[in-house]
Amino acid sequence: MKKIIASGTFDRLHEGHRFFLKTAFKYGYVLIGLTSDEMTKNKKYADRIWRFKKRKNCIKKFLGSLGYKEGKDYEIIKINDKYGFSLEKKADYILVTEETYENALDINKEREKLDLEELKIIKIDFIADKEGRISSTKLRS
Repeated sequence: MKKIIASGTFDRLHEGHRFFLKTAFKYGYVLIGLTSDEMTKNKKYADRIWRFKKRKNCIKKFLGSLGYKEGKDYEIIKINDKYGFSLEKKADYILVTEETYENALDINKEREKLDLEELKIIKIDFIADKEGRISSTKLRS
């Protein structure tokens, strides 16, 4: 079974996050990299970001509502930097947005140094509503 990495902070799990995660499942087993509380400290409005446990539970509840089971269809792994587990875990794809595309290129450079197979990068567009791009930062403000 193919595996895809889909990472993010997933604060206030909004329609953009849901679209991102649903897209990931089209490619196989999903390795969800969820940013640690430590990693969120430098984000805008960091004091308003939900804690790791709450963000993880929101993802699990959402995926459960779609019929996905943790361990069978996906796993959630805490990450502490942009590389997360991408240099350790076997994966075939990485799902990104325009905002994280450069990180995927960096990950592939590091994987090459380690003699790991390059991840196929799948870039998707942001979801917009009537006010523009849906974003957690906008929701926190």
